[in-house]
Amino acid sequence: MHHKLILNQINQNKNSIQQKQLENKMGSLLFKAVAKTDYENIKPTQDNFFNYSAKDIDGNLRNMSEFKDRKCLLVVNVACKCGLTSDHYTQLVQLYKKYKSQGFEILAFPANQFMGQEPWDNAKIKEYVVTNFNVDFTLFDKVEVNGENCNEIFKFLRFNSELHNKETGKTRQIPWNFAKFLIGPDGKVHKFASPKVNPNDMIADIEAMLKA
Repeated sequence: MHHKLILNQINQNKNSIQQKQLENKMGSLLFKAVAKTDYENIKPTQDNFFNYSAKDIDGNLRNMSEFKDRKCLLVVNVACKCGLTSDHYTQLVQLYKKYKSQGFEILAFPANQFMGQEPWDNAKIKEYVVTNFNVDFTLFDKVEVNGENCNEIFKFLRFNSELHNKETGKTRQIPWNFAKFLIGPDGKVHKFASPKVNPNDMIADIEAMLKA
């Protein structure tokens, strides 16, 4: 009986790993198939990240200036039902735990613009990510990151990153869930990383900003 329990557990773990690998592969394939590549004419209302404000996931208005003492901010649009969700949230939580005492902060904005992969309300989103990933970094109200209703913070981020084409004056849309922007204490965008880039692949950039 004991051996059967062990074998059952091994099979369950194997199935779980295979399922995760499949989800990651499907997420990558879906990203390649439907990632946004459109350009828009946008203009930020402010010239510094710390001049903006947004409601957090509990409905409280938060001024970005309260994060001004951090050496490195990672701003990311998130979703709970994406093939990238598990790896990204797991790595984001690990990075936050490792570097928050050194001046690192993560600001996560749920968005439901990519295949409807963030359909829940704020309360359920918060419950899901806290329960499944032990998220303790700052979560914000659900936003739109592209289009005519694009959140002002994401207009700023896109316009001041490599997504903006200075020659044409147009700015590319955020392609998918988990696009990432690094913000410095100067309130400027220091780096953009596409959804295909894992958070752990940004460690060198994060550490460089923390040491600056």
